Amino acid sequence: MNKNQWNQILFGLMIISFVGCTEMTPPVSQEIHSRAMPFSLPQEIADLAGVWEYKDGAGQGIIKLDVEGKGVYEWEEGRFETLSLENRTWIGKWIQEGNDREGGFELTFSDDSSMAQGEWWYIRIGKDADPLQPGGSFSMSRSSTVQIAR
Repeated sequence: MNKNQWNQILFGLMIISFVGCTEMTPPVSQEIHSRAMPFSLPQEIADLAGVWEYKDGAGQGIIKLDVEGKGVYEWEEGRFETLSLENRTWIGKWIQEGNDREGGFELTFSDDSSMAQGEWWYIRIGKDADPLQPGGSFSMSRSSTVQIAR
C-alpha cells in the first residue's frame, strides 16, 4: 500500500471511532438534566401537593410541595423539584444553595401512595459535575394534603 491509501484507512478509522464515541450513554447527570426540560405536567403531580416528611441516613425534615411537586426545605437552603411521576415512580432533583450541591432522586410509591422509598444521588458538588461521592436511600411520607381548587 502506498502512503495515500494508509492515510485514507487511518482517516476512516478515526471517523468510525468518533461516531462510536457519540453513541455512548450519557451520565446520570445529563439524563436528569434532559428530563428537566419543559414538559406537560401529568395531573398526578398535583396530588403531591401537601406536607411531606423525608428521612435519610443523615436525618429528617419537612418539605411542603406545591401542585407542581416543587418545594423547599431548611437543610442548606434546599429546593426540591418533581420532574416526572408515572407508574408509581417519582423522579426529580434537589438543589442545596447552602453547600453548593445538587442531585437527583427516584422513589417508588407504596400501594396506598402515602409513602415513597428510593435513592438519591449527587449530580454536582461545587464545580465538580461528576462527583464520586455516593448518595443513599431515603423515604418520603405524606403528613398532610393541600386542598386544590379545580
